[in-house]
Amino acid sequence: MVKATLKSLSDALAVRLVEGALPGELEGFGEAERAEAARFVAATAGARPPATPRLELETISGDETNRQMRLAIVNDDMPFLVDSIAATIGAHDIDIDRIIHPVLPVSRTEDGTISGVGEGAPESMIYIEMERVDARRRRALVSDIERALANVRAAVADWPPMQAAMAADAERLRASDDAAEREGGALLDWFLDRHFTLLGHERWRRGGGSESLGIARLDQPVPILAEASRKLALDWFAEGNAAPLLVKSNLISSVHRAVPLDLVLVPLREDGQLVGLSIHAGLWTSSALNAPPQAVPVLRARLAAMEAKFGFDPKGHTGKALAHALTQLPHDLVVGFDPASLEQLALTAMSLADRPRPKLLLVPSPLSRQLFAFVWLPRDELTTQRRTSVASMIAQAAGAEIASWAIDLDDSGLALLRFVLDLPQRAALPDAAALDEQLEAMLRGWAPALEAE
Repeated sequence: MVKATLKSLSDALAVRLVEGALPGELEGFGEAERAEAARFVAATAGARPPATPRLELETISGDETNRQMRLAIVNDDMPFLVDSIAATIGAHDIDIDRIIHPVLPVSRTEDGTISGVGEGAPESMIYIEMERVDARRRRALVSDIERALANVRAAVADWPPMQAAMAADAERLRASDDAAEREGGALLDWFLDRHFTLLGHERWRRGGGSESLGIARLDQPVPILAEASRKLALDWFAEGNAAPLLVKSNLISSVHRAVPLDLVLVPLREDGQLVGLSIHAGLWTSSALNAPPQAVPVLRARLAAMEAKFGFDPKGHTGKALAHALTQLPHDLVVGFDPASLEQLALTAMSLADRPRPKLLLVPSPLSRQLFAFVWLPRDELTTQRRTSVASMIAQAAGAEIASWAIDLDDSGLALLRFVLDLPQRAALPDAAALDEQLEAMLRGWAPALEAE
């Protein structure tokens, strides 16, 4: 019975492996290859305990120029599966040659044995061919994929209560007497309108005790927010700063995109006393990152304040240039900056738009546990060697490690390199002006430098 069912599943998969697949995924994937891939996925799907993914990874015979391995993952169908798995593989520097994702309804017995195809709950059946690596790297890859799948399941399962927790915090902020906090409540409402992918939430109390949802209830390689940073956040709110506080986590997301998690911190108060933090973990969506600043709460207020301070007409050249600069800058970072740092960054970006040139600017995080380095380079100067040289220069000056980096390109002729450094406690910030001079000397080259001397 099971053998016949697996044959039916294999036949159905052989058809589904080409339906809806992108053209590039089907190159060199003829009938025989599809049949063998379908057999491999069907065998993986044969027995799967409830609410548990099933993985199989094996090497594929081939010559020295085409060494591959293939992976089958069978799981309950849910969001974030393909992108999370692909990001995990990419984080291991393994090239993916083919990825196909059929979804089939499947019925199973209580112990997870497959009993029918074409009816029942939809199951995700992912088939991937990739570059072959050694046994040690294969074990590490499987372990990280299993962690990613567990995080996906936790985030999806706890999605409704995580939304409710953010909505409750938004309501509290909107009821504040502080105009800045009311604008912060509007930001949380904006996040809930499909602008923030919630992955975890924790209600943490000083002195012990917490309530966790999503990925926050699972063991992670590093804390979502370190204990020292939690205490600094409490001090930050105790000084009268408005909520929410937006910071970057040192934990790289294993769900959706392999980037540092975005954290949204709201103070917890009881009887007027600051007792803990409501910590929302997730990622800005692509639409949120590319939204005009006039549409983003908090950022729109900062934009209006700068227009008023400098007398910029929103319809004039300077007003449009300022809005364009804020549009190009990473929203997930700048919304969390203090007004003075954001002003310096925006005005610098404006000046570079009119007069493109190399430039370096440093902005400490609100808790001073991270340092954000913004480096503008001519696009022709952007190479891997140049990026690593700049990163090494900044890291050495800060006495810190580069936690993550990103590159933004537009039509201005400049490339923007962004580095996040994890600062040690009581770190002295490097001299940004001195680093800016070093950057200029680095790009000037040996002959012009000699001539200048």
